[in-house]
Order: sequence, then structure tokens, then C-alpha cells
Amino acid sequence: MHAQAPNDRYLDINGLRFHYLDWGNAHKQPLILLHGFMGHAHVWDNLALRFQSCYHVIALDQRGHGESDWSKDRAYTLDDHFSDISLFMKKLSLENIVLAGHSMGGRHALMYAACAPYSVDRLILIDARLSHDQNSSQALRELLRTFPLEARSLQEVVRAIRSIYPFLSGDISYHLAKHGYRRGHNGYYIPRYDTTMTQLSESTGHTTEDLWPFLDTITCPVLIMRGTGSRFLSREVFQQMHRHLPKAELKEIPASTHMPVQENPDVSYRIIEDFLQN
Repeated sequence: MHAQAPNDRYLDINGLRFHYLDWGNAHKQPLILLHGFMGHAHVWDNLALRFQSCYHVIALDQRGHGESDWSKDRAYTLDDHFSDISLFMKKLSLENIVLAGHSMGGRHALMYAACAPYSVDRLILIDARLSHDQNSSQALRELLRTFPLEARSLQEVVRAIRSIYPFLSGDISYHLAKHGYRRGHNGYYIPRYDTTMTQLSESTGHTTEDLWPFLDTITCPVLIMRGTGSRFLSREVFQQMHRHLPKAELKEIPASTHMPVQENPDVSYRIIEDFLQN
């Protein structure tokens, strides 16, 4: 089957207009992709091309990100995202899904799989921290400080991306920048995500909710992926997750940090394929 470009689609949920990429093959099992903080649906483009012949791939721009609406009342809690994702699945009648999420998206995927176990066939968590710890909070602080709120060019954004993710290729870094920034009225490039979320994160010391209790309610097979150089998900916590999910597969991706699927796609894709086919 020949690769095809995705269709840009929109859906109204909780008073916001959501954008998502639909890669076709609606008759196949859904593979739903949730990006991380400051990300967007196009983060998954290369993975979607790899899997679109076997799955109905859908990548969502979560609230405040990409081409989806920003919340006017700064509603970006875990519960807000859970409500969005639940209604998104319901409105599109998505069942028996493979649900994959990176970082923030992994946290949202985990909560959905725990609360709607009948809907999720398999779960993929990619470098997603489960609770607050000093190292991960410091890593997030540095990430937020590195990405410019205004840039003279996309190349400036690319340089910032590669300073944080040294294993990313130049092409992928540019792809992330192109879809993550837009030209503002003053000619500078500004983020597509709502920077209010950055302020909210700073106000809490970059902490996050504790999701450990949700692990005990996961019933589906789980693949947990971590970049070997990640500071967001430590090896210790990574291994502790296995105690709550004894049937989960733990995979560390070499030559990668917090974005292992984009930094080392060849190894990541093989691991994901093996997990889905097993």
C-alpha cells in the first residue's frame, strides 16, 4: 500500500476546537498518538508513515497545542485533558485502540487506559514520568528555558532543539520547529502552544500529579520506553514501574534522551512493531 498524507480534521470538544491528523484506513485498528508538552500532532509524522498501512493512525493536537484552541480560562489540568481525550474517543467511536503517548501525552494515555480499560487494547508509554522528583523537574525547567518565546528564524529554533536533543537529526529538528512555531505580527517566530502553560508549570515548581495509583488498574499489555540519556524518567523509576505492571515490557533506547522515538527511530520502530505483533 502506498503511503498517503494525513487529512486535517477538526472536532468541537468541551467548548474548544481540536485539530487532529487522520492518516486513513478507518477500517483498521485505531492507533492514537498523544504528543508531549509543547509538542504537536506532527511530532508523530514519521511514525505514522511507518504504521499507517496496518493501523488507523490518528495524532491529536491536545488543548493549547498545535492547531487546537487554547483554553481561555487556563484550564490545563490532568482532568481537563482526560475529559478531552474521553470525549474525543467517544465522538469518533474509537474502540479496541492502541494508545501511545510521549511524556505529558504518556501521562494522559496512562490515565485514560486506567479509567477506560475496556477501550484500550495496548498501551505505549514513552519517557513519561509518573510523579514529581527533583531531577525531572530540573530537566523540565531547563527545557522551558531553552526554547525561545521569540526567534528571528526557524534555524534559531532548530539550534535550541538540537542543544536539548543532540541525537535528533537536522531534518527532524526542522520538522518539529516548522510545526511548533509560527510567524507573529512582528515578524518573529513564536510558539504554537499556549505559553500560559509554561507559567503554570513555573508557579508549581514544575511538579506534577502522582499517577502511581493508576498503574495498579491497568489491565492491557504495556510497552514502557525510555531514552538511555533521559533525565525525565530515571532508570530507577523505570524499573519500579515494572513492579506495578509485571506483564509490561521495559525497553531502553540507546543513543537517545527524552524523545527516543524521534532520536532513534529505527530501534524504536522495531521495538514497537515487536510489541504490537507479539
